[in-house]
Order: sequence, then structure tokens, then C-alpha cells
Amino acid sequence: MKILLLGGNQFLGRAISQKLIDLNYDLYLLNRGNRKNPTGATFIKSDRDNYYELDVALKNLSVDIIIDISGYTPLQIENIYKIMRNKFKQYIYISSASIYNNIQSFPIKETETTGQNPIWGEYAKNKFLSEQKILEHSSECNYTIFRPFYIYGTGNNLDRESYIFSRIKNNLPIFLPNKGEEIVQFGYIDDLVEAILYSINNPDFYNDIFNISGDESVTFNNYVKICAKIVGKKADIKYINLENTGLKARDWFPFRDTHLFGSIDKIKSVGFKNKYDLLDGLNKTYKYLEENNLLNYPELHKIEKV
Repeated sequence: MKILLLGGNQFLGRAISQKLIDLNYDLYLLNRGNRKNPTGATFIKSDRDNYYELDVALKNLSVDIIIDISGYTPLQIENIYKIMRNKFKQYIYISSASIYNNIQSFPIKETETTGQNPIWGEYAKNKFLSEQKILEHSSECNYTIFRPFYIYGTGNNLDRESYIFSRIKNNLPIFLPNKGEEIVQFGYIDDLVEAILYSINNPDFYNDIFNISGDESVTFNNYVKICAKIVGKKADIKYINLENTGLKARDWFPFRDTHLFGSIDKIKSVGFKNKYDLLDGLNKTYKYLEENNLLNYPELHKIEKV
């Protein structure tokens, strides 16, 4: 089976590409080549924003499945559909739970309103518009859309769990916005990869949208305490009142100061099950960070300089 993976050399892209290679899929990776690509796949160098370059790169390629983890704008989606028209059977798109807007109840279900959520800015706006573009082309081929909540795990290129772990290990305080009571949900990278694999050529996933994340939701307070338990130290948690200080959580904190947790009942109803609970996934992540010497934190925190 031929698969075209858009992206493929960073965090989720690297994890899914390596899994597909291990399973002996005929894999094509399309990206700009700014990072090393895994061996065992055919690399196609192209900038998705350059239509002419993309057209030349994909002109003679037909595949069974397209997995898109690097589509951030509707124009990028439109370009792929136009160039690859009638040359693939299923489009699997990794969207984001950040597009849920005007949320009426938690946990968030796939039927909640989506739109240009101002909390998440241009990223959420473009992910939402990209989904709309896929739906416009729904008559052309099967689509599957995943909406992950926070993704974590080994190889994460974002300074999230590494930020928390490194500060605890180096006896530095963790500054949480307000009272740290926002509820969030984390999905381990390997579980997301397995969900994508599970959807390939699976009619239960055709022309549908699925939340994907871990089974648990936690407050930021409890998340930090779980990380501290893994490190074997007590976390020094301090709170920053955003209203009094005029600061924004994103000035220093690697997460938004808002609830973000949802129902994954729908994907469970078609047979998918997570392998990792939060403690197991964070344990594995911490070991990876330690083994690769990624827990040094020499600089003072922005908040500590105020």
C-alpha cells in the first residue's frame, strides 16, 4: 500500500513515519527537507506553499492514502486536493481541538461548535478553515479528521513536559496562571500514531471527525504533581494572578490558561483503545528526556526577572 505523508520529520511526523516504515508500507514523505528524514521512505522535497513546485513534485505519484500532519492553511489543503485529484482514496487530516469555540459543555464532543477561537489565534483559525476545505472536497474521496488535544511524549519539539520536568529536577519553581485549576487533557504520541494506523482503509472512519486524546483529564496543579512524583521531588508551585499582574499565561507558560478536555467516546465506539495512561506516558517521556540530556534549565524564568 502506498502512503503519502505530508510532513514526516518532526515529533508526530517522525513517529508515524517510523511506524509506517517498520510495517513495510510504501511510504513517501513530502516536506522541505529542513530536518533529517527517516531512512526507509522515499523523500519528496517540496514547499507546500509553492503550487508550481508541489505540482512538479507530485505529478507522477498516485497513492492509496494521504496523511496530512503539516497542513496549516486552507490553501495548502486546496493545493493537495487539486494536484492529487483522482490519485488517492483516503485523506487523513490531523486537525486540532483548539478549533472548538463557544463551548457549551465539557467534556467537549465532536458536535460542539467550531470556529475561529480567539484564544488560539491564527493557528486555530487556519485549522478550522482547513477542515472546511476538506469538507468542500468530501464528494471526491473519503476523509478522516482527527482533533487531538494536547499531544505529549518522546521527541516532542515543543517545550512543554520538558519545561515542567526540567524545572522540578533543577529545584526551580513552577509558576501556574491564577490558581492552576484549568482542566486539560493529554494524549501520548504513540496512541495518536496507533489511532491514525487504525483508521487507514477502515470504513468506520470514513467521512467522519474524531476527538483523540488520553482517557484522563487533570488540572494543571495535578499535572505538575504527577510530574514531580516521577522526578522524585516535591514541586514548588507558585501562582501568578494574571489580572493583577497584567501578564498573559503565554508570556511564560507552555499551555493556554483555559479548559481543554473532551470526550473520546466516539473513537472508542469504533474499537480504538489507548495503551497509555498519563502516568505511564509521562514516565516514558521523562526517561527519554533524561537519557538524552534534555533536562538542563540554566536560564532564569521570565517571571523570576519581574
